[in-house]
Parts: sequence; structure tokens; C-alpha cells
Amino acid sequence: MSKRLLFIINPRSGKGQIKEHLADILDIMIKAGYQVSVHITQAGGDATDQTIKQAENFDRIVCSGGDGTLDEVVTGMMQLPEPKRKPIG
Repeated sequence: MSKRLLFIINPRSGKGQIKEHLADILDIMIKAGYQVSVHITQAGGDATDQTIKQAENFDRIVCSGGDGTLDEVVTGMMQLPEPKRKPIG
């Protein structure tokens, strides 16, 4: 059974450099045994909303963006009820 991973991406961050490497990044995640779902953020607050809505369906959440994207994902994780928070590792 593969592990499920949600990859939240802000494609506008870092001059959009993620676009050049996305296939390689996804390949690494898949080869590590993850079933990867990608969410491309659409507006401010979207990463927080998606984290809250989808966290319970995934074993891992990974984000790519700037400080704001990371802050939104962490904010979403902190808003989850305790039992839904999973330790990393």
C-alpha cells in the first residue's frame, strides 16, 4: 500500500523556478513510494484552506513556495483537531 502525499505548490514564488523541476521532484516522491496529489495555490489563504480540508486524507503534506506558503500550511496544520495531527517520521 502506497503512502499518500499532498504537495501544495505556490508556482509564483521564487520566480516560478519550481516549474523547471516539478517533474523531477514528483519522480523522486513517487519512487519513494508515495501516491502524490498536487494542489497549486490559487490565492492567498488557499494553502491554509486546502491543508485543513485535506490533511486527514494524506500521510504527508509537503509544500513548495516562500515563507507565506509555509506559514499557511503550518497554520492549517495547527488548526486541525489534535487526533488529526500526525507526527513527522
